[in-house]
Amino acid sequence: MSFFVSDKDAFQRVDKYLKKIMPTAPENLIYKLLRTKDVRVNNKKVNCDYQLQEGDTVFIYVTEAQAEEFFVPYTFKEIAPTFKLIYEDENIIAVHKPSGLLVHPSILEKDVTLTNMILTYLQSKGEFNEKERGYIPSPVSRIDQETDGIVVFAKKQNVHQILANAFIGENMVKRVYHTVVYGKLNQCEGTINKSLLKERGKVVVSDEGREATTFYRVLHETLDKSLLEVHLLTGRQHQIRVHMQSIGHPIVGDTKYGKKENLPLALNAYSLTFTHLSSPLDNLNGKTLIADNSRQLRKILGE
Repeated sequence: MSFFVSDKDAFQRVDKYLKKIMPTAPENLIYKLLRTKDVRVNNKKVNCDYQLQEGDTVFIYVTEAQAEEFFVPYTFKEIAPTFKLIYEDENIIAVHKPSGLLVHPSILEKDVTLTNMILTYLQSKGEFNEKERGYIPSPVSRIDQETDGIVVFAKKQNVHQILANAFIGENMVKRVYHTVVYGKLNQCEGTINKSLLKERGKVVVSDEGREATTFYRVLHETLDKSLLEVHLLTGRQHQIRVHMQSIGHPIVGDTKYGKKENLPLALNAYSLTFTHLSSPLDNLNGKTLIADNSRQLRKILGE
């Protein structure tokens, strides 16, 4: 079997590529194929760490039974998009995800997801074909189902790698959230440094957890609530929700870490600003992408 390497799949290791186009194959089989020269690139033997280039042709020698078992076509459910497009170019697509929509499938919901909506949208533009094996456009930034706001998808494998490293690096992506919390804070701004640990399905403050730092600034106050701008200096799961609860100011509508109430979660992934990104993403440096939900938050605030 032969596969042409497009710009979407370039700049990744050949063993990683094989795992994607042979999703049901055991890992030991993939490395055996590489070891026994049954995988060739441009008719030449390559090591597992060979980095694919655009225009390469990958040849894989397998039996008919193996081909039928391991080269499983990718399928997805077409779902009409409900997101708002924020920014798009040949490398990324950034959208405003509404509250209540999953980014990825869960046990309870497998079809109505942001990922399926993005693939439906890209397929309608001729930029995605589910019959082609290889890289599937995937989210690099993720937010909870209850959170609304900005989510970025990469269209190419090397773009995904660059952005994934940027999100875990320092001073490469500035993430700003807006949220409404209960109570008035004692100071107009502050920093929360508390390590977080996941246990029994929840995230808790624990010295045994991973370091987490959150900066907040008060934008507006009412008698019993505060509208905050929050900067994530680290990106731990449920970081803002747990940190605000830990200082006695849980987020409005947070039934997991705050009050049991029938209100939407007042948390908006407001903006992303990129800096120090390498080519081909250097055009994004200095650019701020915004998913504004201030009207809903001010309504929750009681203004």
